[in-house]
Amino acid sequence: MDFEFDFRLHADPSRLVGTQYFELALGAYKGAHRLPGSRFINEYTFSLIEGIFEEHVPKYDHFGCVEVPRSQWKLILGDLATLCMALAQARETARVALPYGGTLRVRSSFDHNLAANQRQLASLLFALEQWLSETLTLNEVVSVLGL
Repeated sequence: MDFEFDFRLHADPSRLVGTQYFELALGAYKGAHRLPGSRFINEYTFSLIEGIFEEHVPKYDHFGCVEVPRSQWKLILGDLATLCMALAQARETARVALPYGGTLRVRSSFDHNLAANQRQLASLLFALEQWLSETLTLNEVVSVLGL
């Protein structure tokens, strides 16, 4: 099965196609989705970095909603920054080890266009890092709302 990646960090929920998006929501989970101020990442794309969340968020669940405090986000941001730098510095044929999640097997799809996908993932991670860094100055919690 080939997965199609969408390497954009979406801000407008009305422009999302389908429901296969992870939502990063401001504050504690309120029992609702597609909230103002949230950011959205395509499920297949999120699976490329999901291992970071599995490692740093003990209650993380691909299909659940979990509140992630600022202290855990600092660890996640450190790993995202390291990965972003490795991707940005990778040569055309060099493969960067990704922290794939344990739910979806997306590696072979990612490898089909490795160099371009690595560049696009680096761009997404940079945008995500910027948004999270700004957001966490005003919010103690940013929740991850899975599928």
